[in-house]
Order: sequence, then C-alpha cells, then structure tokens
Amino acid sequence: MPARGSCPPRGLAHPITATATLAIPLDGLTLTAPHPEMLSQKNVESVTGIPARVFLDTIRGPGFPLPVTRLGKLRLVQREAFVAYLQALAGDPASRRDADGDEQTRVAAVLAAAGLEPIPCARTGRAVAPPHGAGDGRLRRTRGGLVRR
Repeated sequence: MPARGSCPPRGLAHPITATATLAIPLDGLTLTAPHPEMLSQKNVESVTGIPARVFLDTIRGPGFPLPVTRLGKLRLVQREAFVAYLQALAGDPASRRDADGDEQTRVAAVLAAAGLEPIPCARTGRAVAPPHGAGDGRLRRTRGGLVRR
C-alpha cells in the first residue's frame, strides 16, 4: 500500500501513468549559462563584446592594473575585475587623459635616455621621424625602419 493516503484507484494494483512527448521549437528555448569566472582571449568577445585582439592589447598595455594569469599562450583575467576596470575607463575620461599623458612621459624618457627626442606629428600626436637631413640625435626613416643619425 502506498504511504500517506495516496492510493491507486480501486481495483488497480499499480497507479496509472501517462507518457507524452512535447515538441518545443529551438527558437522558443532560452538557455543561459553562468558567466565564466575568468576571461581569456577565447571567451572575452562572447562575454563582453570586446574582440580578442583588443583584449590582449589592453592587458599587455603599460599600467594595466589587474593581475594576468598566463597558461601557455592563454591569458586569463578575473571577469568581475575586468568589467569594473572597463566601467571605470568609460566613466572617467580624465583618468584616460592622465594615462595617455603618463605614457607620453614614459616614451619621452626612453627617447631621452637614447639621446633622441620626440617630434609630434600634427595628425596623430605621435612621435615620427624628422624630415630628411635633420640634425644629430634625431631619427631618420630608411627602408629598414628608423635609424639614428
């Protein structure tokens, strides 16, 4: 006899069961998985919408504040910390200007240590080679790249 008052109908030894197949179209289902704990170049685009190349350039850039775990060629960053970092960048344009200024200062220091000086380009604001025939201590462009005069 089944426990606690659930009895089959009189005259039947076993309860009646029914089996049915239900067809649900695939576009009617929504499957969600939890976000991964760590972001890598393989999953960053599906989680944040950022292309893998931009992700890698960001985490390799000078002054990136988050710890990066390296497993072979795979680079891992904690998802929550990376998203918070992106939100901070988006919300504070002054900090981006400060970071750009810091980078320009570091570049100028490296060039000065090599006896060179940056020459800003009007279009991009980046250092470029001076015109051909410029004085000593400057870079000139050759087919092989930039060389010191």
